[in-house]
Amino acid sequence: MHPTKTRSLAQRLRDRIGRTFDHRVVRWMGLGDTQQVWYLRQLFALLDIDLVIDVGGNLGQYAGLLRDRVRYRGALITVEPIPAMAQALRRRFANDPKWALAACALGEQPGRAILNVMQGHELSSLLQPSNTASDKLDRQNQVQQQVEVEVSTLGQLLREHPLAQDARNVYLKLDVQGYELPVLRGAQDGLSRIVALQAEASVIPLYAGVPSYHELMRDIEEMGFQLSFIPAHNYTQVPDMIDFDCHFVSRRSLISKGYLRAQATEAAVDSADIARPRST
Repeated sequence: MHPTKTRSLAQRLRDRIGRTFDHRVVRWMGLGDTQQVWYLRQLFALLDIDLVIDVGGNLGQYAGLLRDRVRYRGALITVEPIPAMAQALRRRFANDPKWALAACALGEQPGRAILNVMQGHELSSLLQPSNTASDKLDRQNQVQQQVEVEVSTLGQLLREHPLAQDARNVYLKLDVQGYELPVLRGAQDGLSRIVALQAEASVIPLYAGVPSYHELMRDIEEMGFQLSFIPAHNYTQVPDMIDFDCHFVSRRSLISKGYLRAQATEAAVDSADIARPRST
């Protein structure tokens, strides 16, 4: 039975009153962050998250959000391959005993790769930048330098990292500038331990070979996840939205909590087969 149907009359009344009087003063530019903080607090408690893997940690903006605003105090691994960013992260979280850095990139296979470090360092990617679709971020998306980095896999990280070995309910954050699907494919059998994830979906491609938002979302759903939440995005991106964050929960978790029926998995697979283009 769906959990909302098991709430007592008092709980339903309290929820209705809460919705009626839930008026907040929110900085409009930060609306998406405020929504995401609220969502993550609810989700982490519901799914008993015991590890967050922050892939594409940059300067620790997301890790700081988790610690300071979501108030998540569990194990946290930040993955960041750019040496200068990794050094800054070590300084920022030096006194956090449940935080660790993986100073590498993640991909489908382990090895070495050339990382394009952009003028706007948050846009750095293993993919080549492209202005074919838009020149909006030309200045920020220019290659400043190229560095050779180690590439590991999500599966290897889950198997070998001390903070990950015993984790059973993993939350995965992906901000890898078009490289989301290779990272997920590298999880292999470790994908079953990921109970929820978020990814940045591309609307206007900034890199060569980046999947579109509907391709990314389709492939994530085919891996056993269900779209759960899309927070408000940067309102200055009008009318040409560049990208947006989307959150997914594993169907297995939703079924175990009563939010989905088991038949939903079969229906999702059938829908994906219908939606996938046929080769001729």
